[in-house]
Amino acid sequence: MDVAKLILEYIKAIIWPLVTFLLVISFREEIVLLIKRVKKADLPGGVSIETFPEEIKEAKALSSVVKKEGEKKATATIPLTEANARMLNLGLSPSPSGLELSFYRNLIEQDPTIALAGLRIEFETLLKNLAKGFKVQINNRDSANIIVRKLKENSAITYRQADLLVYIINWCNAAVHGLKVTTAQADEIFDIAEVLRDQYVSWLSWGFPKQ
Repeated sequence: MDVAKLILEYIKAIIWPLVTFLLVISFREEIVLLIKRVKKADLPGGVSIETFPEEIKEAKALSSVVKKEGEKKATATIPLTEANARMLNLGLSPSPSGLELSFYRNLIEQDPTIALAGLRIEFETLLKNLAKGFKVQINNRDSANIIVRKLKENSAITYRQADLLVYIINWCNAAVHGLKVTTAQADEIFDIAEVLRDQYVSWLSWGFPKQ
């Protein structure tokens, strides 16, 4: 009887390691793919340390295209000093920095993460204003990326502008969640962000009837 109990306990001890071993052998290819996928998606938006520098390079090239597209239909724009007054007159939310992104950019040397967190807050305000101005239905629980998608689907922004916005939002989110961003990389992100900021100012200038 003691021998039978001993054998039973032995079987219990080895059964789950054995099952685990057999599962690993049977699904080893799928498990390898899963580990690779997790490695690439360990930060919000699928940003990874490995791909981050290349993403910045791609976004810089895209921002040049977006800038040129904006210049083709450029009109006189209001000065930044009047931006918040314009937004308030239109019933929109004022910008935390008055659209002066240098307010956050000046924080880069102290802490790039704080600078990018501020940029993230700024852009979420601008996105909600665009949705209101173009009468795109959003709700308070929509993430910034969902708002971008809805704006694109309603032709409020171009698909290139949308791609650029997603880059910026994902980088800011990833930085807040632990992505190590150098001061040089943060500066490049702000260069890209300023292209969209300038186009937002243009939209403020012509997007609504004069008050």
